[in-house]
Amino acid sequence: MNERIFGVFLVLLDVTLLLADLIFTDSKLYIPLDYRSISLAIALFFLMDVLLRVFVEGVARFLDKKHPNHYRVYNLCRRTGTMVCALLIAFEIFLTAEESLYYFGERRTDKTHSNKFQGVETPSQNRYVGYFAQVKHLYNWNLPPRQILFIKRFIIYSIRGDVCDLEVQIVMEKKVVFSSTSLGNCSILHDIETDKVLIDVFDGPLLYDDVKVQFFSSNLPKYYDNCPFFFWFNTSFIQNNRLYLPRNELDNPHKQKAWKIYPSEFAVEILFGEK
Repeated sequence: MNERIFGVFLVLLDVTLLLADLIFTDSKLYIPLDYRSISLAIALFFLMDVLLRVFVEGVARFLDKKHPNHYRVYNLCRRTGTMVCALLIAFEIFLTAEESLYYFGERRTDKTHSNKFQGVETPSQNRYVGYFAQVKHLYNWNLPPRQILFIKRFIIYSIRGDVCDLEVQIVMEKKVVFSSTSLGNCSILHDIETDKVLIDVFDGPLLYDDVKVQFFSSNLPKYYDNCPFFFWFNTSFIQNNRLYLPRNELDNPHKQKAWKIYPSEFAVEILFGEK
């Protein structure tokens, strides 16, 4: 393993937040602790396992003394990298999602053992770090206006293999709101000459906020989330009623092990209509 160890905690104490400011020098890591009244949950992350255990003991004593039976500490594992990257943008350590994601990946990957990337790898998570940057810089910490959209067409480019049984499923608020397995709600055409799959959706559901799209086929290998490929997006950030996602921005096809099935030209495009 070449992961640098990060202990990650979300600590929200009523309105009092325990905050660690990390100060790095060439050879030492200083962590001055103080208490600030900020109604936020943040990630506290450290590079050394020994330091982490000492810190945990101190946090436990503080919480038991100040807030007995009124606190929770969560260890969210790798997914917390998404929040750490957002935190770096919020504190203006970096201005862009690209810079924050790159820095986190570089610091978390221990190249003395391996060059295997250990940062935020999932494309949808990267996308939401980008959304966070937009909320800060473009919308002044306000969420953008809600867009209520419906999907008119999916276009899948350069997919290999027999996908005659390709299915698409749309999930919103943890519920399946559309499935192409239902009769009469869409048409699917595999255009071999142009190497595209066209999925026209009829009377699709109205979509808003966070939306997950999954694709299934018995002829395609399943990876994470028990499907060949999928992605998340938020309708409020859709521009010009179009979303185009190349291979490196699709969950599962972005992994090198899947490139035999998904060539570099592989992509998914969604065309939306407005309510």
